[in-house]
Amino acid sequence: MSDFCYIYCITRENPDTACPKVSGHQGGEIVKIPYRQIAAFISKTSQSYFEPTFENLSRHEEVISFFMKEGSPLPMRFSTILSSEEKIKAMLETYYDQFMENLEKVEGKVELGVKVFCKLEIQEEKAAMPETSSPREYMLARYCQYQSRQRQTEGIMKETERLHDRLAALSCESSYTRPMKNNLFFNASYLVAKDQKEAFDREAEHLKKQYPAFKIVYSGPWPAYHFVTISKEDENEQLC
Repeated sequence: MSDFCYIYCITRENPDTACPKVSGHQGGEIVKIPYRQIAAFISKTSQSYFEPTFENLSRHEEVISFFMKEGSPLPMRFSTILSSEEKIKAMLETYYDQFMENLEKVEGKVELGVKVFCKLEIQEEKAAMPETSSPREYMLARYCQYQSRQRQTEGIMKETERLHDRLAALSCESSYTRPMKNNLFFNASYLVAKDQKEAFDREAEHLKKQYPAFKIVYSGPWPAYHFVTISKEDENEQLC
């Protein structure tokens, strides 16, 4: 029995917008729940939660991708599920102004992702460490290794800042983090106007050639997950 409603995205209401032919979770039909100038696209499901498996995540993205062809939807967080259509209408009413503001913000734009990986030259340093029985010489060698890693890390951070500045100049908004683990030094998202995407593509390819020591992973276009901000009235709610 389909008791729950899985929400994929919010769009501007357009009577001519057709529901995608792709199925939602559990093969559910995608249907529209309109409210004033916005609409939620959902499918019915018997589950109140979905595990973030590859199949489930792909299904979520596939439905949202349909709406990206014609516009700039607000993607809902994976496994956003409410108990009824009435609850969805209440959500649309409660957050209507914020949904409208965010729709205006992402209109005509897509999210593009850039990750920078770089491997420090640690293995070579270990091989170069002298074999010695002197604790002082051993500690000195280890300290030299530490200094070398610090210099490498600082150099990588400066270069990724330059890389970021060039990409940010082609975007409307951007954000990044520095995970600093598993050789990932830089993880960024850029909100880019669709008519600027080709220029952004070219710059990303140019940077790959300019920084051969970096592994630059470029992805997208994606829905604007990192640039949608909804101030929730209930902290337990999971929206965008």
